[in-house]
Amino acid sequence: MTAIRTNTSVRWLPGMVTLALLLVAGSAFFGEYRVSLADFGNTMLGSPPAPMTEFFVMQRRIPRALVALMAGMLLAASGSLLQQLLRNPLASPDIIGITNGASLGGCVVILLLGGSLIDASIGALLGAFAAASILLVAVRVFRLNGTRLILLGVGLAALSTALVNYMLTQVFVPSAQIAQTWLVGTLQGRGWSELPWLVLGVALLVLVQLCFDRELRMLAMGDDLAAALGVNVARIRAVLFAAAAVLAALAVLCTGPIGFVALVAPHISHSLTGSRNLLVCALTGGILLMLSDLVAQYALPVALPVGVVTIIFGGGFFLGLLFRQGRVRG
Repeated sequence: MTAIRTNTSVRWLPGMVTLALLLVAGSAFFGEYRVSLADFGNTMLGSPPAPMTEFFVMQRRIPRALVALMAGMLLAASGSLLQQLLRNPLASPDIIGITNGASLGGCVVILLLGGSLIDASIGALLGAFAAASILLVAVRVFRLNGTRLILLGVGLAALSTALVNYMLTQVFVPSAQIAQTWLVGTLQGRGWSELPWLVLGVALLVLVQLCFDRELRMLAMGDDLAAALGVNVARIRAVLFAAAAVLAALAVLCTGPIGFVALVAPHISHSLTGSRNLLVCALTGGILLMLSDLVAQYALPVALPVGVVTIIFGGGFFLGLLFRQGRVRG
C-alpha cells in the first residue's frame, strides 16, 4: 500500500511542476503596467520591446514569483518533516517556535550586533537550530508529545516574540526599521538577491527526499518497528529535525515569518495524493504561497502583505483542524 501511494504521489509531480511554472509565468501579466503575450515572449528571449517591460517582467514580477514558489516549498517541506517526525498534525515551524527562533536570531544580529540582512542569515540559522534543539530534547529526554509538545512550542514562540518586541523598543530607530521590515512577512521588494539562499534550500529538500524517504516511511510506523527494521531512530530524527530547522530558517531569512503555509500545505498535499512525499508537499506549499501573493496584491483595493492572506486562510484551516481533532478524540 505504501509503495502504491508513493508511486501515486510521484505521478502528481509533473502536473504540479507545470502548474507552478505557469503561475510564475502568469505573474508577469498582473499589475497596472500591462504586458502582452508577445512582449512577454520577446522579453524572455532577451529582446524586450521597452525598458519598462523588461523592468516589470524580469526585475519585479518573475523574481518575486520565484521567491514565493521556493519559500513556500521550504516552509511546506519543513512542516511536513515536523508533522511526520512528531506524528502530530498540528506541528509546523511557525506553531512550535522554530520560525520564531529564526526571527529572534536574525533580530539579535541586526539589532544588537549591528549586522545587515545578509549577516542576519547566521543568526536566523542559529535561532532555528536552538528552538529545534529544545524541542528535540523535549521529545527524547522528557518524552513530551501531543498537546504538551505543541504547548511547549507555543511557549517558545511567545517568548521569542516577546524578546524581539522588547529589542525593537530599545535600539536605534534605523536598525529597528530594518528589522521590522524583515519581520512583517512579505514578498514586497524580494527578488534575485534572495534566490541563491532559496535555491540552496531547495537543493537540501531534494537531498532529504532522495536520502531519507525510506526512513521517513518507516518512522511513520512507530519508533519500535522502525528500530527493528534497522533505522537508527535517534540519529535520523536529529538529522531530519536539523533539516527542518534549516529549511524554515532559509525561508524566514528571505521573506520574514510568513505564517501557516507550513501547517496547511502538508494537509492539502496528503488529501490530494494520500502520501507524505516531500517534493509534492513542497510544490503544494509553493503554489499556495504564489496564489496567496496574487490575492494579496490584486484581489483587494489595497495591496496587503502576503502574510495577512496566509494567516486568514491558515487560521481558519487551523481552527477547523483543531475542531476535527477534538471530535475524533471525543
